Amino acid sequence: MRGVNRGWSVAVDVWRMELAQMRTSTLVGLFLAMSMTSVLAQTPQLQTNVVYVCKDGQSFKVFSCDNTTGACDYQNYKNGQAYQRGEALRVQLVALLPAKCHAQTAAEAQADPHRGEIPAAPSPFKARAGAASSGSGSAGAVNSQTGGGGFKVGDTVRVLSDGWQEGRIVQVHGLSYVVHLPNGVDVSKLWPTEVRRLGKLTAEDHAMGQYDLHDRVQVLVNGRWMEGEIRGQNLNMYDIKVHGVDTGFGSDIVNTTPENIRMSTAPAPAAPAQRAAGQVPKPGLTSCAGKYEGRWEHVSGMGGMKVVFRSGKATITEGLGGEMPFDCFTGDGKVVFYKAGSFTPFSYDFDINNDGTLQTPLGAIKKMGN
Repeated sequence: MRGVNRGWSVAVDVWRMELAQMRTSTLVGLFLAMSMTSVLAQTPQLQTNVVYVCKDGQSFKVFSCDNTTGACDYQNYKNGQAYQRGEALRVQLVALLPAKCHAQTAAEAQADPHRGEIPAAPSPFKARAGAASSGSGSAGAVNSQTGGGGFKVGDTVRVLSDGWQEGRIVQVHGLSYVVHLPNGVDVSKLWPTEVRRLGKLTAEDHAMGQYDLHDRVQVLVNGRWMEGEIRGQNLNMYDIKVHGVDTGFGSDIVNTTPENIRMSTAPAPAAPAQRAAGQVPKPGLTSCAGKYEGRWEHVSGMGGMKVVFRSGKATITEGLGGEMPFDCFTGDGKVVFYKAGSFTPFSYDFDINNDGTLQTPLGAIKKMGN
């Protein structure tokens, strides 16, 4: 086991060095980008069992940290009540101090006491270390050609580097891989957080905390499993859209770690109804065919918005943006736009002015040509 521990230590050291060149991930809306240089310069002391209050209204408390994995067991609060519990790297938490978060003062604790403690979940960092080392007990395993997840030199994998992109493994160091990217750069990435297989993830991948964009999952929120959809990832933190949850300022995005996530077993939602070609999306609207045929631009002659009407269709171009095609309808003194097949109107419509121009969000337009 001594060789395995050295392999895990090497992987952790690589991960820590890698973090010095990456944007720090979001810890339930707290992990704001901060360079490792400034973190090392300040060398703040991360205290356990102390509530840290942050500038954005969030707060958290660290229960313990594991020097082997570099991960800390933490809990965050919402409105003074324990909200979620999970693990994050110590370096991620330290990056918040003292610029973004500070230890709660006695006066703050009296005015806003924080209550509750959520039971700790099994550590994903320890579990993954054990899974990677199972069946291996020699120091030679550190430099073997098969690493965490079963990948080897020459395999093409996906790595988390400014989004997920493909690369070829050129070195294996236990849980850490050196991957050659298409731009010619070699990067060091840690499995399972930053390295995954091509194609569809398996049940084993999900068990190791890997999920892809738009995966339908269940997420543990306030002690209850709720249906959601993966919308983003930063290292070991996932952004999950959960209908009916308000995590602050009207957001329904929950940020959490893999131990609070599992694949959904609920039936997939029915596909939204599709509007037939030429079908009016709702009563009171009529097709704009024959009413505004031609090219319409700003009355001032300046650029900004161009709309081409043709046979009940409208193609809108905003500034330097690309063309956006719509079905076009009129009703209640407005020109409204719908994507083909959709019953949901576009985010804005045009008012019909008395002088024959159309009032857009970027100013009035009039017909300039056929």
